[in-house]
Amino acid sequence: MLPLLLQVRSYLKFMTPHKITEALIEPPRESETGQLATLCPVKELYIAQVRWNIEALYYYEVGHGRLCHFIVPQYNIHGNYLLGPVKSQASSNTPSSCANDSFPLEYYFYHGSIGYYAFYEDAEGTYCALDNTAYVRVRGLGTYDINGSTLVDDSGGDGYRKSYWYSIFCGVWLLYRTIQMRRCYVSCKRYGRRCDFTGESICRKTAVVYVQENMRQTAHGATNYHRTVMLYLLIEGLMSDLFMLIAQDGILVKIQYISLGYNLSGVLLLVYEMIENMRWLREKWRMFVKRMVFCYESSMFGELLSVVGLQHYITTINRSSLRDSGPAALEVSYYVWSLVGHGTIVLGLVTFIVSVRALWAFIYVSWKHRTLAVFFAPCCVDTTLALRNKMTLLGGYRWEDGKLYYTKDALKAFGLLKMEEADGSAFVVLRKTRWFEILADNLLVIGVTTGAGMSPCDERPCTGMVSFFDHNVGGDSNLRDARRSLGFWMRNKVSADSKS
Repeated sequence: MLPLLLQVRSYLKFMTPHKITEALIEPPRESETGQLATLCPVKELYIAQVRWNIEALYYYEVGHGRLCHFIVPQYNIHGNYLLGPVKSQASSNTPSSCANDSFPLEYYFYHGSIGYYAFYEDAEGTYCALDNTAYVRVRGLGTYDINGSTLVDDSGGDGYRKSYWYSIFCGVWLLYRTIQMRRCYVSCKRYGRRCDFTGESICRKTAVVYVQENMRQTAHGATNYHRTVMLYLLIEGLMSDLFMLIAQDGILVKIQYISLGYNLSGVLLLVYEMIENMRWLREKWRMFVKRMVFCYESSMFGELLSVVGLQHYITTINRSSLRDSGPAALEVSYYVWSLVGHGTIVLGLVTFIVSVRALWAFIYVSWKHRTLAVFFAPCCVDTTLALRNKMTLLGGYRWEDGKLYYTKDALKAFGLLKMEEADGSAFVVLRKTRWFEILADNLLVIGVTTGAGMSPCDERPCTGMVSFFDHNVGGDSNLRDARRSLGFWMRNKVSADSKS
């Protein structure tokens, strides 16, 4: 619930119409560029414990100071700051060494996003002449339908501004997330009733995994076209989180990292689902990556650790060669170059998160199972589930006689049930996750089980009584026995129908 509440909070802030302070709007006359480095000396903005490089392009002499137009080339940021001519009291986040060398400063800027809109921010603080840095605190946020060349040429304007693009697309995303939460709640409630009815106990870890499995972003049977749409919505949510990080300070920043980590995790999962669906990886390597990177034991671990150093990481990027990439941005356009800047941040975060997850999975498997063969060994449960499970459960495996099994509690966590026919044939049943509907009769047969093994089969509705597995299931896929069992069931079914 917390990531959803944080996203709703951000949405309400960004969709609210905003108005640019009149003193920050460019006057209708020619700009000046003479002695630019001296008259517009600000080199960095210090916002929420992160330093952001800026570059002045031109300025205007106005009655109450100097209005400088600036950019941050690697992020497609364009705005104006007003620098006062007389020293003032330093702002609260200014270093004590700048107490006698501070000048009043306020600014606004637009930060171009992926879609056709830009984030708006205005702030005030003081400029320190000793380190050429403006120490500010954000006072206003918003969005506006502007990007690309129109953003570059924008000089501000009076009147209220808002973004319909952001309001619609992010509103749709939040609506879907709300439906997803309700879908998960109903599914978990029905599963709990089934456990109560059958007298089946369920531990907290199993329940948590079942909840997470039902919080998957896509429905069972989704295509890569569906995932592409979901990926765009997730990336827009990621952009909102990244922007909120530079607009907040103190404990609010730490809380916002939770939403950022959730969206990053969702992006990683969706991208890997798309790779799985393309059948680019053999089953052995598909499961190796899934067990190493996408397991519940290390989920969100890397995201939470990134909280510690993210501010220093972004500052390091902003002080790299990207700060001098204005000519490159002009050459390829600020919008295209911003993909490089934002991609650098996200790629670094993803690399760190994947590395931490893989390291923790390695440590956990070495401690829990005493063998690394778990990462490579085939397991018929994973083969049967295919793309239907969100992540793997390393603690749910058992390594026995050189084979990999899932415990009965792990099967419960994934929602796997068993259906037995009168002739003794048994099938694997799973509740199908749909996009919006929550049907009562939503159980589907997805596989055939014989003994301690199972194999996938064509999906069909579940027509019999179901129960929980009472033993471990795993080992290599016994596809031949499963096909024989399925063929036997089909022949009996046809025979029974013909007699009736």
